[in-house]
Amino acid sequence: MREVVRRTGCGLLLDVNNVYVQSVNHGFDAGAFIDKFPIEHVGEIHLGGHALDSDDDGSALLIDDHGREVADAVWALYAQALARSGPKPTLIEWDNDVPAWEALLAEAKRADRIIAERRSNRVVA
Repeated sequence: MREVVRRTGCGLLLDVNNVYVQSVNHGFDAGAFIDKFPIEHVGEIHLGGHALDSDDDGSALLIDDHGREVADAVWALYAQALARSGPKPTLIEWDNDVPAWEALLAEAKRADRIIAERRSNRVVA
């Protein structure tokens, strides 16, 4: 991915919920992925909710459905990413089963708190 950025000059979007969902579904370490991600090229971070299901053998299968609050594990990965990058514009995707305004505002305020905490604790990538 770094080579694509180098050759094209493009920016990146980091979908933290998608990283977490794929790490569960495909068995890789989401934290290690975030640590290696070229965070210096990220212009925006996305968060969202996911649904828990299971595949044919009973293993956990997550569906990136944007239909519920952001999971604690995703918030932790978000904080990890911001520790490397500093504050980034963040979008919380909630496309299905949209709750009352208060629930949406609570998610936005949680993101704001994490950004404020990381603002002074930035780790250079």
